[in-house]
Amino acid sequence: MLITDYQYFGNICFFELLHQQTYIYFDKEASFSKMSFKNRMVILSAQGPLHLTIPIKGGRDQKTSIKDIHIAYDTPWRAHHWKAISTCYKRAPYFEYYEDQIKNVYTVQQDFLIDFLMSCQIFVQNAIKAKWIIEKENKNGGAKLIPAWQPNNFTKFPVKNKYQQVFTSEEGFIQNLSILDWLFCVGGKEISKQLLDP
Repeated sequence: MLITDYQYFGNICFFELLHQQTYIYFDKEASFSKMSFKNRMVILSAQGPLHLTIPIKGGRDQKTSIKDIHIAYDTPWRAHHWKAISTCYKRAPYFEYYEDQIKNVYTVQQDFLIDFLMSCQIFVQNAIKAKWIIEKENKNGGAKLIPAWQPNNFTKFPVKNKYQQVFTSEEGFIQNLSILDWLFCVGGKEISKQLLDP
């Protein structure tokens, strides 16, 4: 069983690793850390990578367990994130197919961060037809995965399969963006097929 941290529509490399697993446990006791993807994702805009962050109550410097982190709603971040996603990917081949499903993720106002992140995880798992099983308790122990990629270095980690992105950059292909970038560009069926390739 793989033990890992919750991710906000995690990076492609994250899902490449998850796809190799049978059982996954998301660590509820892990300390919240500001330099991570626990409440941040990166999508691709016409100007380059765009960081989207979920605001949390108590600020980002707290060391509280992630299970006790509350989402802050004093700004309309859900509307902002949804607008950014729809603006960046409205021309992507598969965005229209997933539009209503992902919009629903942003419709529900979750109190706890892990509840919102789990809804993101379930959306992706269904979209790419992933077979892993999410354990509710860490009964048997297992290896804890601490991803090396962070918001300040994620592009240094190459993905196994390059694809045609919505926007072109002078830097060429932008590595290891949020799984949403890959999903909207190639579709869940193709992702599932490519993840199964050795």
